[in-house]
Amino acid sequence: MKIVATKVTPLQCGAASATDANTPQVVLITGAKSQLAQALLRVAADIGELALNSSTSANTSANTVAPLKLYALNRSQLNITDAANIAAVFDQYRPSWVINCAAYNAVDAAEHDAIEANRVNALGPELLAQQCLLSGARLLHVSSDYVFGGHAVCDSAHATERVVGDAREADFEQHQNPDLAQNSNPNQVHLPRPFVELDAPEPLSAYGKSKLLGEQKVLAVLSERATIVRTSWLYGQDGHNFVKTMLNLMRTQPSLQVIVDQIGCPTWSDALAKVIWQLVVQQYSGVFHYSAQGQCSWYEFACEIQRQAIALHLLSQPMVIQPITSADYAKQALNRGISLAKRPSYSVLNSGKLRSTLATNNVLSMPEQIEWQDWRQQLNRMLRRLS
Repeated sequence: MKIVATKVTPLQCGAASATDANTPQVVLITGAKSQLAQALLRVAADIGELALNSSTSANTSANTVAPLKLYALNRSQLNITDAANIAAVFDQYRPSWVINCAAYNAVDAAEHDAIEANRVNALGPELLAQQCLLSGARLLHVSSDYVFGGHAVCDSAHATERVVGDAREADFEQHQNPDLAQNSNPNQVHLPRPFVELDAPEPLSAYGKSKLLGEQKVLAVLSERATIVRTSWLYGQDGHNFVKTMLNLMRTQPSLQVIVDQIGCPTWSDALAKVIWQLVVQQYSGVFHYSAQGQCSWYEFACEIQRQAIALHLLSQPMVIQPITSADYAKQALNRGISLAKRPSYSVLNSGKLRSTLATNNVLSMPEQIEWQDWRQQLNRMLRRLS
């Protein structure tokens, strides 16, 4: 069955109940205007068919599947901080899954507006989880690499799991880059290990604390019916993000200063969307990390954006991009009366657990595995859509 992806008001949709395998299962997507929500709809349309595995276990093949019907709702249609509104929407749509893309993402503003950040990033997910608990729906909540503080902390009880996670990621990296081992430089600076799911969160900012609190609220309410996906440095062709900002500045400014000592991994929203649909269709629960492969600084990211944009004729000529430290950048901002939130110096996520999990029972046809590409490859795919 072809997927039905719509953006409508509750009054335009009749209640959808799930009584048998042939009845469409409803997926509600919050934050319809966000870049991730738009990517989820676009990727679903590209896949062509989505069906929910009706097995009670994600590791057991099912003989029947239920087609999915999607509804992306904006804030005026579904306010995740309003319990009464959530209850009314759930009664109207009767979802089997909710994918929460609604978030307060203004990292710096959150330092002066922590109440609002917590209301959207913690209370909202908690209210969604409570309604999911009452209705029997499942919830996939999107979180952030900023729940970490830059240093991986893993207690001794989880040491073995961390080693396994590191081994998974190393194996995937070497598979994509077979010359990695031979060309490694023994004198190179060794950065911290990418974060695995069992590393202890240590947020540095009000934004990071609000995202962590949201995770904790969701898991406390829903337990095994909750799925948390942490991602990093998200960008796409929709909404506001670093790539689009850089392109605009590169067209209008004579030079740029970009932070060189914060390391993470840029992640294309369409690739994250593919991962999310696989988790939903296979009904996996738990905490997962997802980002593109590799890592870079914001400065390296900006330089690569310019290089590829010129090659694709999105920019006519190069501009000077100067590296700047986080401390110097914060001082310059403070001189302009702007106070910046503290960000982790290192927040690369290890996606090994997720990749291994999905590989065991992949029921979706994914002709192009963009989700496991290097960040430069994902960037190229996105920029080509703008050219």
